Amino acid sequence: MQPTNILDDFDSEGNELPNWAKDGEVVAKFFSAMEAEVAAARLRAEGVHCFLANSTSQSVLPHLQTVLRLHVRPNDSAIAREILQEAAIENIEPGRRDSGRGAVIVMAVIIGLLLSWLLVQALSL
Repeated sequence: MQPTNILDDFDSEGNELPNWAKDGEVVAKFFSAMEAEVAAARLRAEGVHCFLANSTSQSVLPHLQTVLRLHVRPNDSAIAREILQEAAIENIEPGRRDSGRGAVIVMAVIIGLLLSWLLVQALSL
């Protein structure tokens, strides 16, 4: 059986790391293997060569929160970060928005008035 190359999209032979791997730059870190694979696939679709470090340990020991690192060539790091930034979900911190707080206060006042009226009616009997 021929050993498979775990580093797809590379011209390296066997399971060897590409020549630039020692100088490769980490452009992203992930706790989720699925998220890391999607990011790597997005970069590969754009023609950016990349590989994931620690993906095997994450699959063998999933209960450990290991960090998967996405490596690219140093000269591709800027474009890789730009591509990943485009695909990133924006975590917009909710501003101070009125989420019906005024309506809750009005309802509390109405219920308070109703309960006080019922209390007065009950005491007058």
